[in-house]
Amino acid sequence: MGIEFKVRRASPGDAAQLQQTCWGNWPLEVVSEALERVELLAKQGRGFAVVACQGQHILGYGQMTVWPRAAEISDLIVAPSFRDNGIGTAIIAYLVDKIRAWHLPRVEIGAASSNPRALALYRRLGFRDDRTVALDLGHGPEVVVYLVMDLDI
Repeated sequence: MGIEFKVRRASPGDAAQLQQTCWGNWPLEVVSEALERVELLAKQGRGFAVVACQGQHILGYGQMTVWPRAAEISDLIVAPSFRDNGIGTAIIAYLVDKIRAWHLPRVEIGAASSNPRALALYRRLGFRDDRTVALDLGHGPEVVVYLVMDLDI
């Protein structure tokens, strides 16, 4: 049985708590800038970010960005001590519902090939493998698997 939490829209004011619970290795300024960028995308109708919360405590984060080829879910993270409680699944479901409501036909999500748990989650949720690319995720080039889901709109 999982824990009780809710998913809500993220705001730049969430930066300090996100830095503490999810991105402890990132400077606060970097987290703040990332939230400000997604807020600008939201104002342009090109993105959206959410947090999963238990009361005022932030447990996870995810965002979506609209690109010409598809909407992309990215930066999905759940605080390590709260993993395996359905939080990542709930964040993805919330974002997919938002993408569907925006009448976008396709959503994609990527995960490093070295992260089999994320890949298994995305496949279980109905995403299918599409392509692989080499990206530098902060520790040198790494193979990233992009998975897609076509939406009925």
